[in-house]
Amino acid sequence: MEEELDIRYYIDVLRSNWYWIIGGALIAGLVAFGISSALSPSYEATSLVVVTQPTEIVELDSRIRSVDDGEPITVFPEIALSDELILAMLPEINEMDPEIQSVEDVRGLLKAASGADPSLLRLTVTYNDPEKTSEIANLWANLFVAQANQVYGNIGGEQLAFYEQQVNEAANELDSAEQALLELQARNRTSILANQLSSLNGLQSDYLNEQRQITLLSQDVQALRDQLAQQSNDVGITFADQLVSLSLQAKAYGVEATPIQFQWDSADGLVASDRSEQLAFLDDLGETLNTRMIQAEEALTELEPQILMLQAEKQMGDTEISQVYRDYSLAEETYTALTRRVEEERITSQNVNSRVKLVSETTPPDKPVSPRRLTNTVLAMVVGLMVGVGVVFLIAWYNDLYETESDHQPQTQSDHPPKNGTPVKTSRYAERSESS
Repeated sequence: MEEELDIRYYIDVLRSNWYWIIGGALIAGLVAFGISSALSPSYEATSLVVVTQPTEIVELDSRIRSVDDGEPITVFPEIALSDELILAMLPEINEMDPEIQSVEDVRGLLKAASGADPSLLRLTVTYNDPEKTSEIANLWANLFVAQANQVYGNIGGEQLAFYEQQVNEAANELDSAEQALLELQARNRTSILANQLSSLNGLQSDYLNEQRQITLLSQDVQALRDQLAQQSNDVGITFADQLVSLSLQAKAYGVEATPIQFQWDSADGLVASDRSEQLAFLDDLGETLNTRMIQAEEALTELEPQILMLQAEKQMGDTEISQVYRDYSLAEETYTALTRRVEEERITSQNVNSRVKLVSETTPPDKPVSPRRLTNTVLAMVVGLMVGVGVVFLIAWYNDLYETESDHQPQTQSDHPPKNGTPVKTSRYAERSESS
C-alpha cells in the first residue's frame, strides 16, 4: 500500500518535545541578551554637506572662458574617504582615542554616501562615545568642505597664481615684441622704397604714353606724306596741308601742350610751299619720331630690372613688418586677455560663497545605534526556536529509521529473548503501515 504523509505524527513529535524547543529558544535569547549587554554601545552622528551650482560667472574677456560642466558629484564620497583627508584627521582623533593609530582605523569609523539628491552628501561616524562621535563627524565635514573647495572651487588660489605667472611671461613677450618693432622701424626703408618705386612706375608710365603718342603721330605723318605724294607737282601745298604739317611738327616736339597764338600773313606760308621740300621735311620728322621711339624703348628696358628689384626689396620689408606687427599684436592681445583673466580670478577667489558648503553640523547622539539588545534577543529566540524544531524532527526521523531497520531483521522470541523481560518495541512507522 502506498505510503501517505501523516501530519499528526509530526504534531505529536512537537507536542512530546515542546520543552526542548522552548528551552532552546530561551537559552539562545538569554545568550544573545548577555552578549549584547556585554558589548560596548556604539553611537552614530551624521553631518550634511551640499554641492551648489554657481549663481554668477565673472567674465571680463570672452577669449578665455571657463568650461563649467558641473562638479562630478559622484566622486565626492570617494574624496571624503581619501587617505589625504583621513591623514589630516588622524592626529586629532588619536588624541581622543590613542588606540586609533592608522588610516584604516579611522576609515573603519567613517561612512560617506549620497543623500536623496546627488548633490547632498551624508558623512556618518560610528563610535563608542557620543561626544567624540559628534566631534569626529564635524571635524571630518569641515576638512572635507575645505579640501573640496580647494580642488573644485579654486579657493586656495592655485589657479590665480598660475594666471599671474602667465601674465608675467606674456609681459616679457610683449616687451620683446615692442623692442623688435622699434628696431624694425629704425631700419625700415619700405616708405623710401615705395616712393622710389612710385617714381619709377610713373616714369615707366610716361615712357609708355610717349610710345603710344609717337606711334599715333608717326601714323599721322605718314598719312600726310602719302597724301602729298599723291598730289600733282603742279599743284601747290594747300593751307590745310600746311596747317596739318605745322600741327604735326608741334606735337612731335611737345609744343601742343602749350596753347600758342600767332599772327599769319597770307603772303607768307606756314611751312615750305615746295612739295619736295615738304616731303623731305615729313621724312625727317618721321626719322625723328622713330629715334624717339627707340630711346623710349631703351629707357623702358633699363627701368624694368630697377622696378623689379625695388618691388622685391619692398616686399621683403613688408613681409618683415607684417611678421613683426603680427607678433606684437598677438603678444598684446595675449597680455590683455591674461590680465583680464587675472582680474576675474581675483574677483572669484574673493567670493566667500564656496561651491561646497556644510549644511548642518551634528550634535551628540542621545541613544546608541548598537548593540540592540531587544532586537538581538528576539532574533536569537526565533533562530533558537527554528533550530530546536529542526533538531527534534531530525532525532525523530533518525529513531524512526533505526527502529524500522530493526523490525526488518529476522528474529524469534526463542532465539533472541528480550532483556529483563522487556517486549520488543515496534516502530511508529511500522505501526502506521500496519494500520493503513
